[in-house]
Parts: sequence; structure tokens; C-alpha cells
Amino acid sequence: MSKPRITDYLTELKQEAGVLREIVDQGALGRVVPSRPDTTVAGLLAELVRLYRWTVTALAAGAPEADVPEPPPVHLSEAETLGAFDSSLGRAVDALEAHPAAAPVWTWAPVEWNAEFWQRRITVATGLARWDAQMAVGATAPVPTPLAAEAIAEVFEAFIPVGIRRGSHPDAAGLVQLFAQDADATWFVRLREGRVALLDHPDASAGLQARAAGSASDIALALWGRLPFGICDVAGDEALLQALRVQ
Repeated sequence: MSKPRITDYLTELKQEAGVLREIVDQGALGRVVPSRPDTTVAGLLAELVRLYRWTVTALAAGAPEADVPEPPPVHLSEAETLGAFDSSLGRAVDALEAHPAAAPVWTWAPVEWNAEFWQRRITVATGLARWDAQMAVGATAPVPTPLAAEAIAEVFEAFIPVGIRRGSHPDAAGLVQLFAQDADATWFVRLREGRVALLDHPDASAGLQARAAGSASDIALALWGRLPFGICDVAGDEALLQALRVQ
């Protein structure tokens, strides 16, 4: 599987956060997010504040034997939200700039423990929140192709391995292909007995039970629960695709 890699997460993070901040400046804090109707734009920012704070704490801790606990939910008034977002983002950027990508840092996922995990985590989360916020003001733009590819990869490398999935799918079984056409990247995924495995080299003789092809942005947004898989070109058992969603 090949995919475009982001070589400068911080540049991407600042760009996505900047667009998000512009949306917020339009007086959108209280608007309900259509792609996540359980929250508002202010709620999106509060979630990011929590993640940015966790990032700073994890980077400062390095690679301890004990876990670095996630901060409690952040509850902010609308008047407090912008200041908290700006300050927590600034501290997260400063912390990431002070830690090279390969620096040993604790993570909650079964991936290499280094600062790059947190670079990707907050950049993907910020990009998704930017898309959500744009939905709230009716002016959407896709997730940039390299970032969308990272969001797809993160699903299979970090979230699904620790059991973060949308619903239980104990009977889901089969081989699934996700093809991001603009990224020229393919993910082959095997579902069996409720488990999911990302395959580097699938058996060429094995038939596909489901396939989704589309832009990297559409596939990422479908996996993250923002759009239905019907936005893509879908063939086979769509229930298998639903079993891969993490939000």
C-alpha cells in the first residue's frame, strides 16, 4: 500500500486551524454541526482544546512506563472558547516544535512511540473539525488529499486496533478494498469474527466482498462517520464498510 505522506504536519495543522478560526470568527460558535448533530461549533473547539492539552502533557512526559491519562472533558462558555482554543493550540504547536518527530513519546496506540504520532493525531482531528465547522456554515471544502490519506491510515493503525469502532460487528467477515483515487492509494482490510486486519499483501486469489472507491477525502469522511459510504463508488456488501467506521 502506498500513499502520499505529509512531511510537515505542523504546516498542515496551522493551515487547518487557521481556516477553522476564520469560520469561528463568523459568529458560528453556537451553530449545530450537521455532520455531528450532537454538538456545536463551540463543542468542536472544546474537544480540540482537550486533545491539544493531552498532546502537551504526553510530549512533556516522554516515554514513561505509566499511561498518560486523557484530560477530563472541557466545559467552556462561548466567551471562554476562543481564548482557550488559541492558547491551547499555541502551546501544542510550541511543544511539537520542541520535539523532533522521532523523539520517544508515549502514545495510546500500538504504534511506534514517538512525537510523530501526536503530530498526526492533532492534525487529523483539526482537519476533521474544520470540515465539520464548514458544514455548519454551509461552505465545505474537502480534506486535503495527503491529510485525508493520513486520516484513513490512522483508522487502521491506531483506532481500530484498540477497539475504537462505531458499533459492534461480530458477524462481519470478508475482504474489503478502499481505493483513494486521487491519492492512488489502496487499503485492503480483512474482517473476521469481529476483528479487523490491515493487509499489506492480500492473497491475489481471494475475492473481494466489498469495495469503495472515491476521493481520499470522501473515504476518510465516511470512515470517520461524517458522510455515508454512498458518496463513494460502492460495490459488494456495504455492511462490511459500515463495520470499519470509527465515529
